[in-house]
Amino acid sequence: MPGRLGEWLEHSGVWVAVRVLWVSDPADEYFAAEGIGVPAGQRSALVASELTNLAEDDFLAPPDLGLVLVDSGGDRHGRAVATLTAYPRYRNGPVGSGESVSGHTYFVLPHAATLRHVEWTAAGSDDEPVLTWLL
Repeated sequence: MPGRLGEWLEHSGVWVAVRVLWVSDPADEYFAAEGIGVPAGQRSALVASELTNLAEDDFLAPPDLGLVLVDSGGDRHGRAVATLTAYPRYRNGPVGSGESVSGHTYFVLPHAATLRHVEWTAAGSDDEPVLTWLL
């Protein structure tokens, strides 16, 4: 069942809870403030999220590896390689048992794309259970 922004969703396959706090679209002004340009015909988006490891073992994948934006045409937009000082990415390294981490993920997508929802999978694969937040 899809959630709304701010709601925790649990992924029982890997025993984590994930929450998408907010989506800023477009986010070009954040990039411009740090002197980073967005390619012509494209726009940037910024997503803030949290992950809590509910398992006894460490969660080893980057928390936002499987975070994607899905547009009205069904196209999936993966994370971009960028770093903004004011909106830091997730830290590197495992997420320990019972630990919660938060971070920001950056996306670049076509100007014409209309975003519909955010998806998260543990390993970034379509073949596993998907958590979905409606926009």
